[in-house]
Amino acid sequence: MWILELNDAEITLSRDGNVAYQEPGIASLAGRTPAFGNDALATARLDPRRSENQYFARMNGEPVHATAPGVANQADLVYRHLRQIAQEAGLDGAAVHLVVPSTSTPDQLGLLLGIAQEAGLEVASLLDAAVAAACTTSLPAEARLLDVSLHRASVASLACESTVRRIAAEEVGEAGLLRLLEGWVDAVADRFVAETRFDPLSIAAAEQQVFDQVYAAVARSSGAAPAELTELTVKVAHRGDTRTVDLPLSVLAAKSAQRYEVLAQHVGAPTTLALTRRAQRLPGLTALLDGLGHTVVRLDAEASRAGVEASADTLEAGDGVSFVSAVPAPDRVVPAAVAEAAGTHLLCGAVAVPLGDLCEAAAHPEAGGLGAAFRIERRENGHYVVPAAGVPVSLNGQPVGGEAAAGPGATIESGGRAFRIVRVTGD
Repeated sequence: MWILELNDAEITLSRDGNVAYQEPGIASLAGRTPAFGNDALATARLDPRRSENQYFARMNGEPVHATAPGVANQADLVYRHLRQIAQEAGLDGAAVHLVVPSTSTPDQLGLLLGIAQEAGLEVASLLDAAVAAACTTSLPAEARLLDVSLHRASVASLACESTVRRIAAEEVGEAGLLRLLEGWVDAVADRFVAETRFDPLSIAAAEQQVFDQVYAAVARSSGAAPAELTELTVKVAHRGDTRTVDLPLSVLAAKSAQRYEVLAQHVGAPTTLALTRRAQRLPGLTALLDGLGHTVVRLDAEASRAGVEASADTLEAGDGVSFVSAVPAPDRVVPAAVAEAAGTHLLCGAVAVPLGDLCEAAAHPEAGGLGAAFRIERRENGHYVVPAAGVPVSLNGQPVGGEAAAGPGATIESGGRAFRIVRVTGD
């Protein structure tokens, strides 16, 4: 099953769990032919006047700032980008399920459907992004879901009973990823000026280096959240000299505090709030929401893909293509006997330590120099392995992308060390 998630912070095409494409919705019109995704991102600060990044958010016929052959408006860029994805993945007319933003308008969806078909995508369904991400997760009857794209955050209200249904969605432009990145880049530049008397924002090539490193560390970290990333190191090379600064991630969180407050106001009173992988990556946001009394549910990094696969019968029923904003809710209740059989200790070598509510791999006496590779969290339905950003961790021989449930007998490996979750019982 081909699944294309059209969140322009990271447009993701996958098939049967394997990612074929994951790049941002950014274009560069600096060359003879448009460049897209990571190639365009790499020059966004070098030639900002020839960079375009709003075409997926707008999805309309408005003109672009800079033109190129075959590109006159926002819709043209959507077409060219989707066409490139289809060609690179070799879709060859294969059916593709599209996961689209909850804030999409009927006009945008109609235009998208036409563009996608022209670009070589055989669209099988259009599924609401919030519903896709939430429909395989245990949520109460009323919940909200928070996601982030390049130009906005979105807060979707969900009704979760016999179906998971999106009943409303609100945009928060103040908390789009690019606006947050602007603040983070400024914070890094301020640290350079204070410590080295060098302003990287005064030189396009230096600014691009700062942007690339902040973006890589936070905005597209390989894990769901940079929870173990406490300090950011940024290096800038210019005229034969390399300057380096370190700053706590809390500085970035503080820089975004006002935008987070606006976002929290849109979320409203304390509720069950599900966070996508993109929302979890924002420094300090999860802690802020926890502190405001929300019951935060950290969605798995592959939640959207799993939601589409779980809803296949609904998406493939009927004739034609329609926008689906409600799917049946699977039975997600964990029997008491299963919950009671959770692991109690983490074994490495000949030493077992209690799991408790939070167990850090680095704290295990037999961890050696492993460092903060992963942690194990206790939740209502059992224990979950949560890897550190950018650290390879496997569970029972399979790589862990974001986080994964782990019961007694599960083996976790990282950095040449093997851990096993065990259950110790008394007579």
